[in-house]
Amino acid sequence: GESVVVVRSLQVTQKRNTMTFKTLDGVIRVVDSETGQTSSMSHKCSELDKQVPIMLGISSAILENVIFCHQEESSWPLTDSATLKKKFDDIFESSRY
Repeated sequence: GESVVVVRSLQVTQKRNTMTFKTLDGVIRVVDSETGQTSSMSHKCSELDKQVPIMLGISSAILENVIFCHQEESSWPLTDSATLKKKFDDIFESSRY
């Protein structure tokens, strides 16, 4: 088994009336539990968003809509049929129907 740690660096700058939010970079660190060997990979955040679902073996739609679903958005199964169909198409990767 492997232990995976993902770190994403962010920067927020506050000026008088505005705040700017900037995503800097990300690092994935993998530790092999049997050997203790550690490897680190630096990624741009857009690549990090693609790499994490691959490492977990699940789609990004499941991560966004099921695992990391915000409490305010957790009632999406009760939404209108068009929105619900789009969510299920994303989750089951069946958007061609």
